[in-house]
Amino acid sequence: MTVARAEPQRGGFAKLGMAHGATTDSIDPAGYLDTFTQTAFSGAMSNSLTEVDAKGSIQPDLAESFETSDDATTWVFKLRKGATFHNGKTVTADDVVASMQYHMGVDTKSAAKSLLESVTNIKADGPETIVFKLNSGNADFPYIMSDYHLVVMPAKDGKADWESGVRTGAFVLENLSARRLGQAQAQSQLLQERQTLF
Repeated sequence: MTVARAEPQRGGFAKLGMAHGATTDSIDPAGYLDTFTQTAFSGAMSNSLTEVDAKGSIQPDLAESFETSDDATTWVFKLRKGATFHNGKTVTADDVVASMQYHMGVDTKSAAKSLLESVTNIKADGPETIVFKLNSGNADFPYIMSDYHLVVMPAKDGKADWESGVRTGAFVLENLSARRLGQAQAQSQLLQERQTLF
């Protein structure tokens, strides 16, 4: 049996009925805590550098490629060309650095803080390359980069702008209120290479 894959169409809405939504939910990825925030805010609206495919293998997402040093203490990620935020701004290495730094440091309240404790340095090496230095080798670091908290957000004044709701995913947040937890419209420009995981 052959199944034809439909071409993406512009417009439309996603309506989700799922458990765990609460009036206290936030678009702040530092506090994503349940299935609702993971699916609606991370999976539908956002992308990470990598993603885990249906077979459990790690794949590039916003990253086009990644490679490591022999001792797995240095990881280099190259961004996918043409990746943009919902507002049309090109995704840059500075955005990735700001997004990761949001989850690092003494004062962060991020649930992902412990995932990035091994990162001793993160820097942009040009507009499309991010270099992570780790305190010890970690062959699974690309899996860590797929965590649902570690979405890429635009940088504003050197810091991650989570409050705007501007992300890179297939759906754009139109509004968020306690009464109607969220409404998202399909983004008109999807990442062409992104594979459907389901």
